[in-house]
Amino acid sequence: MRGYDGERINAIFEQVPPLIHLEQVFPKLSAAGYEKTSEQTGTPLDPGAYNCIAWAAEDVHHGYWWPTPNGTWPLWVKRETTVPCFVKAFRCLGYVRAKHSRREFGYHKVALFAIHTSRGPTPLPNTDRDFRDWEPTHMARQLPDETWTSKCGGNEDIRHFTIDALESYGKRLDAYGCAILYMKRLMLLSLIVHLVQWLHWQGELVWRRIRTTLSVSTLGCFLHNP
Repeated sequence: MRGYDGERINAIFEQVPPLIHLEQVFPKLSAAGYEKTSEQTGTPLDPGAYNCIAWAAEDVHHGYWWPTPNGTWPLWVKRETTVPCFVKAFRCLGYVRAKHSRREFGYHKVALFAIHTSRGPTPLPNTDRDFRDWEPTHMARQLPDETWTSKCGGNEDIRHFTIDALESYGKRLDAYGCAILYMKRLMLLSLIVHLVQWLHWQGELVWRRIRTTLSVSTLGCFLHNP
């Protein structure tokens, strides 16, 4: 792994207490190496909470990205927990399919995790059509030093040194399966998307202030004119 040798990984382990609750879910995490980069954010009902898809999309202002009625999701993409729907959602953000997980000059990259219906290790399909037996579970985002960053549900954000550090199987609901495909986006395009996202967030803040002001004004008129 470029930029991270054994001595640095050991130094991180000595400075930061292990996240036992994550290591119990992800058997490869401890051996692969990781470090905590944020505190827990809690469930979707907690203020400021966000999940792995929002973190991968760099859109934590909209909380939980997920194709459910209460989750954030592109309006023109079906709300289905399927691999094709997740791919289409990130195509809306300027991503295209990538052939591998290695760092590519001039690109940002994300990885989509999914687990087979058998809940066990399964060979990856050769065509997108065969992904119908796979359920998306997680997304990770590649960092400039070729490590990966992940938001583990309502738990902490972590930087993990290999993409397979979060590989996990079994009947438990928080098993991620494995990384099944990768997507990439031009860094220049990322800057444009980030600008659009920022303008969107600012527009929402302005609209909320307007609604609050109108509500207060309406209440004031009602109280003064019974």
